[in-house]
Amino acid sequence: MSLRDELLKAGLVSSDKAKKQDSDARQQAHQRKKNKALAGEETARQAEVRRQAEVEAAHKRERDRQLNLEREAEKKQRELAARAQQLIDSHRLNEPEAELLYNFLDSDGRWIRAIRVTPAQRKGLAMGRLAIARGDRHEFDFPLIARDTATKLAEWAPERVLLLHPESDGRDEFEAASLGERPVQA
Repeated sequence: MSLRDELLKAGLVSSDKAKKQDSDARQQAHQRKKNKALAGEETARQAEVRRQAEVEAAHKRERDRQLNLEREAEKKQRELAARAQQLIDSHRLNEPEAELLYNFLDSDGRWIRAIRVTPAQRKGLAMGRLAIARGDRHEFDFPLIARDTATKLAEWAPERVLLLHPESDGRDEFEAASLGERPVQA
């Protein structure tokens, strides 16, 4: 016999009150089960929200890392460009009184450009002792620089060296001239 039955038998509780207590007990049990299920769902939902936040944070970290790499690359490129321009400007050999035009192809190979040189500079260009670089002052800025400066420049900014012939001592021209031949021009 249950406690309810004993209380009913003793007359301490009415049957309506006993039914109400049973109903309340069932409702509380149902509510506890429901709360457990809701708590489980809530826990699962919170876990999913945390997982989504972690995934988004990982994506954000990856984007930030990529942006930092791009910024570092741009910064390095700017530093190299400034370094190249400083090297070119400090070793520029152009002379204002130069009168001879020296024609060469631009870096893309489609445009013929001209630079004014002295006879000694023309010979230096032909023998590979001088080079033509691309300057930053304006579109038609082509400074003359020494071969060693051009090789240094070519190490970190090869696009800036427009013309650098192979180095020669000039004997090939003199031997060809003494035999009555004309030197072959490329």
